[in-house]
Amino acid sequence: MTKEEINGYSYRVTQASRTELLVIMYDVTLNYISDSISYFENENVERFREDIKKAQRVINQLTSALDQTYEISLELMRLYIYMNNVLVRSSIRKEVEELKVVVGMIQKLRSAFEKVSEQDKSGPIMINTQQVYAGLTYSNDGLNEYHDQTTKRGFTV
Repeated sequence: MTKEEINGYSYRVTQASRTELLVIMYDVTLNYISDSISYFENENVERFREDIKKAQRVINQLTSALDQTYEISLELMRLYIYMNNVLVRSSIRKEVEELKVVVGMIQKLRSAFEKVSEQDKSGPIMINTQQVYAGLTYSNDGLNEYHDQTTKRGFTV
């Protein structure tokens, strides 16, 4: 994952509601699996395994965050356990075919939770986060990028 992608995810997390956060976690998992497949195709087994481990961490986080009071949580847990097993098998066997099945499963879950997040009006989980205002201005020499950072964040006395 590139630094720009990480920054993009970081910004999205600061503005996300609970359900949007799930969509972001699915995006991150898809990104790691996609990167691992690319590393495998380029015969970089070490990076292949590293990104599979990162995807496993996200799936483990999704599993641990399940609210067991809901019936669907058990079904999601089964899916997450299956995905985790596939990631382990793929890493050990150095195969990517089963990873493509996991990608399809995550894409379907992501799509479903994206529809749910559109109806979620609870607002961002994180409060008192930085608002980002950015734009371009023209000058004699070309374009200047403008980024406004206010210092009214955190605790104030």
